[in-house]
Amino acid sequence: MEKKRVLVVEDEFITASDISAAVEGMGYIVTGTADTGEDAINAAQEQKPDAVLMDINLKGDMNGISAAEIIRKKSDIPVIFLTGQSDDATVNRALESEPFGYIVKPFEERNLRTSLRMAIYKHSIDRELKENEKLIHTLFDATGDPMFMIDQKTRVLIMNAVFINTHKIASGSDVGLDLDTLVGSGFISKKLADMIRDHFSDRVPFRFEEKFHDMWLDQRINPLLNLNGDVTRCAVHSHDVSQIKNAEQDLKIINEQLEKEKVKLLLYEAIVENMHDNVVVTDSGGYILMVNTSFQSRFGYNPDEVKGKHISSMQSPDDPAYLKVGAFIEDKKNVWNMNIVALNKNKIKLKCSLKSTPITGEKQQVYRVFVLRDIL
Repeated sequence: MEKKRVLVVEDEFITASDISAAVEGMGYIVTGTADTGEDAINAAQEQKPDAVLMDINLKGDMNGISAAEIIRKKSDIPVIFLTGQSDDATVNRALESEPFGYIVKPFEERNLRTSLRMAIYKHSIDRELKENEKLIHTLFDATGDPMFMIDQKTRVLIMNAVFINTHKIASGSDVGLDLDTLVGSGFISKKLADMIRDHFSDRVPFRFEEKFHDMWLDQRINPLLNLNGDVTRCAVHSHDVSQIKNAEQDLKIINEQLEKEKVKLLLYEAIVENMHDNVVVTDSGGYILMVNTSFQSRFGYNPDEVKGKHISSMQSPDDPAYLKVGAFIEDKKNVWNMNIVALNKNKIKLKCSLKSTPITGEKQQVYRVFVLRDIL
């Protein structure tokens, strides 16, 4: 297992040496030492350690708390304060910089060992959550339908781009809105708001159809559960079914499908599973990492059958659309919009519109999210 790396920031040479020796004795690599806030910031950016041990009182104009705030914002590295100051004012000021630990000198090596392990572990979990959030935001915006998510107090946590653009909501003013404001602004119906309140804690998805602004909408209310099984958020998805409602035969088919589709949601990943569109996530080279339930149903593959395959293997050989390996290497930034001819497991051709959005993960790793929709 690769050893974790620690930067020591301490303006007393002997103390810095003692701390470094203790850290190395615990099995870590000390990337270096710094004795000023400015040097600590530069060292964090250059050395990219897994954690920083930071004294609060440092030489120069910048103290350790200010340096820690800048390191968190610029380098996203966990900082543990290791200081002789424990008065309330200092502790409260330090907490504002969101440290991953606070140890008062003289310290016990056991406390330092535990704090380092916990800080590095917690930070790795935080990064994974941020990556998942980024992926979910991309998938949230990938669908062509308006969607938003609310918390237990029915305040808006996120709206997708379609919802924001449809209702011409000013940038940054979406978060913090509540259901009453959405109703009062004409963004959603009072019936939808009432249904959300009534079914927020049901733990199972609820859906209904309503006519709103001369459109028939298939409204989905999807409770999101935490690990304890409690409902903490609710995703709302509006799909325009006006054309289907205007055709009696199509209406009958859709209603039968709606009765059969009952899907449990687990946290943010449930949003993908409840999308009508076929979703495929690939690595930077176009090799498939995951597919959603709609894709499995439409194309006839289970996830194990397609994982690791190149997405171009889903194309018809005579399809001119360019999804070969070279396209992924040459273009890692742009959104792709095109029509393709795909093949399902039984080699039946499916005409699809395709939208592919690149996302950049940890260490600048690029993924691509593909959303495929049937062309009728």
